[in-house]
Amino acid sequence: MKEELLSYIWRYRLWGTQPLTTTDHQSIEIIDVGTLNRDAGPDYFNAKIRINGTTWAGNVEIHVNSSDWYHHHHDTDAGYNSVILHVVEAADIDVRTQKGDTLPQLVLPIDERYLKLAEQLSKSDQEIACTHYWDNNCKSRLKMSLNTLICERLERKVKEIGSILLSNKNDWEETFYQTLAKSFGMKVNEEPFAQLAHSLPQIYLAKHKNNLQQIEAMLMGQAGLLDNLKITDLYTDQLIAEYKFLKQKFSLKTQDGSKWKFARMRPVNSPYVRLAEFAMLIHQSEHLFSRVVEEHDTKELHKLFSFGTSDYWLTHYYPAVESAKSTKIIGVTLRNSLFINCIAPMVFAYGKHTDNENLKEWIFDLLEKIPAEHNRIITAWEELGVMPQSAYDTQALLEQRKEYCDKKNCLRCSVGYQIFKENGGK
Repeated sequence: MKEELLSYIWRYRLWGTQPLTTTDHQSIEIIDVGTLNRDAGPDYFNAKIRINGTTWAGNVEIHVNSSDWYHHHHDTDAGYNSVILHVVEAADIDVRTQKGDTLPQLVLPIDERYLKLAEQLSKSDQEIACTHYWDNNCKSRLKMSLNTLICERLERKVKEIGSILLSNKNDWEETFYQTLAKSFGMKVNEEPFAQLAHSLPQIYLAKHKNNLQQIEAMLMGQAGLLDNLKITDLYTDQLIAEYKFLKQKFSLKTQDGSKWKFARMRPVNSPYVRLAEFAMLIHQSEHLFSRVVEEHDTKELHKLFSFGTSDYWLTHYYPAVESAKSTKIIGVTLRNSLFINCIAPMVFAYGKHTDNENLKEWIFDLLEKIPAEHNRIITAWEELGVMPQSAYDTQALLEQRKEYCDKKNCLRCSVGYQIFKENGGK
């Protein structure tokens, strides 16, 4: 956190009132600290400083030690020739740019109280590091940050989708199919579901979409869930035979079935039931992503994803194990999960790709209409008095936890700013 602390003190001008001098004893006045840059290149753009009466405009780079300039190879990078000041905690060496210019260096004064607070936060064993300092001002600050956090979360997911889209040669329907499959597995089986979709292109399923049993056979067989069944019946024997044929037809390589999790799971969430529901979705829909993009009515979206299974699974949760008849229709909880984890980021990404602001606004509206999620992380926020009203809020809070709290990015956090403001000088 040391370099982040230096950056924080620089950004908010917390070095006190003492006169500043460079390492070669020249007087220095900071007119403008510049604009923080979190991408490649110098840390602060467009700063303005005055050294011994001469005004300089350019960029600023910050390191703990001067020698980090060389460790990071800035001396060979022309992109750092625009740096006018090197800000450090310890000046252990002179530094030069790629052009050979010697840079003025400033050893930034750090109040011991800021160091102590930063250390306490970085070493906190609390799930949320700032719990000890939490007050109503922190709560208000976090609530004010929810809009920013939800945008950060969606933008981060846009990048993830972009990578998948690139691997699919910009095929949005295939990317949606793969993202939807991963979401279908929910947390417990998202990885085997994702691997299944990657190993079984949608085009193969589309060739047999009019035959629900063949779709089930491809999905369950490719998932490795038809191998080594202890007992079978007529239907499962048919699935096995169908998959054997289709596997040869499409030169498929069966996935490892041991990756699927069954323990401590309600029967309705059995991978077999989930795959049967996924098969029905593929069987009943065509150009699904296009339909989702065109459908801006939340009620109609729920109807689009309200489907069940083939008749066999009405009396089965597992192959050849008969149970009482039960209609298995995708429930509201799973539908909302699909909307949050698949539809929202996919449509937002498409809206950004096509410069369609209406699509992006629709996603914000959709998330506000979905009830708040319930999980361990959200409970922790509720215990601190932050009460989310919708999935819009809970997704923002999950982003805060993942990208700031878990990574101890307290000095990049709006709540961390509030805490340093209130406690750093005490």
